[in-house]
Amino acid sequence: MTIRMIGAGGRQDVSAEHPADLLAELIPGYAGLSPQRRRAARVRHAEGSLTRIRQRLAAAFGPDGAAPTVLVDTRHPHYPASSVLWIHTDDDERYLRSLAVVGDIFLTVDEGRPPAEAPDPVVSHPADPHR
Repeated sequence: MTIRMIGAGGRQDVSAEHPADLLAELIPGYAGLSPQRRRAARVRHAEGSLTRIRQRLAAAFGPDGAAPTVLVDTRHPHYPASSVLWIHTDDDERYLRSLAVVGDIFLTVDEGRPPAEAPDPVVSHPADPHR
């Protein structure tokens, strides 16, 4: 399986076989961390990205649009789930997919099947009311 990650704005384009390898591109020092410290690094990265993500969503929804609320799962575990985009930090793959859902990155996954059998790649797009 090959996962391709493109950073928002196209400034970063990286492919890897494991989600942790992609996170090492986003989070300095990630590859050398223990599993417990990796979770803490994902949480810090998510919290540090919230302002930028919220600004991007507000711009996408326009001044009259109701941009969804974006929360990190470790800070608001009992928040009502309706109209919330969660950034899940519990494992590498789920964290990457969460970043894709909120529009911070673009992901494609190639399962490695021959082209005749391969379905369209899994693609996550940012929350965009015009899609």
